[in-house]
Amino acid sequence: MDVPEASGLHPVTQVRILLHLMQLNAAARRQAALPDENPPGFVGRLSELIASLPPDRAQPVLDDLAEADWADPDLIAALCQLPQSGASVLLRSPVLRDEALLKLIATSGERARLIALRPTLSPSVIDALIATADTATATALLNNRHLRLHDAAFEALAAHARTDIALRAPLTRHPLLTRAAAARLLDVVGPGLRDTLLTRFDGLHARHFQAPPPSDAAQTLHRLQRGDFLAFRQGLSRLTGLDRALVDRALSQDSAVPLVLLLSAAAIDRAAFADVLTQVQALNDGHPRINDRHLAFVRGLFDLSAPEARQRLMAIYSH
Repeated sequence: MDVPEASGLHPVTQVRILLHLMQLNAAARRQAALPDENPPGFVGRLSELIASLPPDRAQPVLDDLAEADWADPDLIAALCQLPQSGASVLLRSPVLRDEALLKLIATSGERARLIALRPTLSPSVIDALIATADTATATALLNNRHLRLHDAAFEALAAHARTDIALRAPLTRHPLLTRAAAARLLDVVGPGLRDTLLTRFDGLHARHFQAPPPSDAAQTLHRLQRGDFLAFRQGLSRLTGLDRALVDRALSQDSAVPLVLLLSAAAIDRAAFADVLTQVQALNDGHPRINDRHLAFVRGLFDLSAPEARQRLMAIYSH
């Protein structure tokens, strides 16, 4: 295919002519069972022409190219780098290759989120999207029911969900969730999602943490840092002498008062409170919730002795 000299024509006309030639060339080469190929310089010239168009003139061209299975992959990859927001439509192009997609994922979180919406993605691209550790990107993958996520993807997403609350519901309810990933989630989701997992997977047991319950405050905090929320609750129960059901009930409250009382009753130093609060919120569906004014009040509860804190908890949850 020869590239015509069309410099005297309007840029939009030039673009349309060159795109038509690209389409004809692709059809002819496919009919002859030849690989798609365009003359040297053709793609670069066409890309420059499209990039130079005013946004209102370029957008119809970009919209057409987004659906064109005959478009040159290098052209689409080059146009995806255009700064105008309208170029994002090209991220759904069927001709984009993995190499281009992986480069685009690395350049922008917004591009990664849009790529996650494509109807087909290879395992390597799915892995790269999960590796961004971006909540919106992972959620887009989970909500994209055109995709068949591989087992390793569910394992990786479940690992992220242990500290990313927003992923727990879409992951728990995904129709293809694996049993192994469900077991990884079981100890960190709230009661509602836990019931969903137990209903979906008969006889499910958490497999991620197999160590015995912690025996002292140091072990209890260490297991919490590892993301083992069940062991943290077991440790608090042992340290305070309170029933596990009471500990679980206290930790399900919106207020941070029960958490502080539990820590005080367990003789855990107030210096650990900020880290404990952050980790508990991450593993406990955002509970407890606290603001700056409330924070000053609850910190004062650490002045209570362990027996006094335990007595207050018993008074609150005795009925």
